[in-house]
Amino acid sequence: MDPFVPEISHVTSPRVACDGSAGMNPALGHPRVYLQIDEKGYVDCGYCDRRFILKGGPADLPGQSSDATGQSGGAQHA
Repeated sequence: MDPFVPEISHVTSPRVACDGSAGMNPALGHPRVYLQIDEKGYVDCGYCDRRFILKGGPADLPGQSSDATGQSGGAQHA
């Protein structure tokens, strides 16, 4: 894992949306983008560098923390 990824979200769907708001006012985020997790098991947002890791996928390593909802802040399942 890259130690410079600012935020990691564990998700249950290979298709995610990111608007960069991370729980703050959506106007302070970035345009909503839809991302597809590939065979690596993760995808990074090109705007805010948030990394989305597919639960149970190749990048989902034991011992990593995950949130209960499978998404974080401005991340939404598409």
